[in-house]
Amino acid sequence: MVVIPAAVVDAINDPSSLKALGTLDKKGIMNVVVVGTLCAPNEETIAFADIMFGKTKQNLESTKRATALIFRPAMEGYQVKGSFKGWETSGPLFDELNAKVKAMLGANTQVKGVGTMKAMEVYSIAPAIGKKMV
Repeated sequence: MVVIPAAVVDAINDPSSLKALGTLDKKGIMNVVVVGTLCAPNEETIAFADIMFGKTKQNLESTKRATALIFRPAMEGYQVKGSFKGWETSGPLFDELNAKVKAMLGANTQVKGVGTMKAMEVYSIAPAIGKKMV
């Protein structure tokens, strides 16, 4: 079990942070998407809403691997590598992210599911490039 450091959780949950999710398909072909809903509901988990995932959803389901990139404009950034746990389609986390998406994109936008990822490794990417934190 990896505990995501508090500074990283803060950066993940900061609405002004830039966030992306990277995945691999079965052939090892990489895919990266910007994910504004990326959040850390606790110190071990990263969550994100599926609004329009295509390749990303397929990759998560087939390889169960992902990496999240979080960057704050003040030159602070992190990478969290992890294993995909699955999709939630109801419950408190789903309701929270669904409400967040509706507030950002409009009441007609519907979240298909909320993906969760268990943190396995955490790295600093700025200012200490490539430094493994946990």
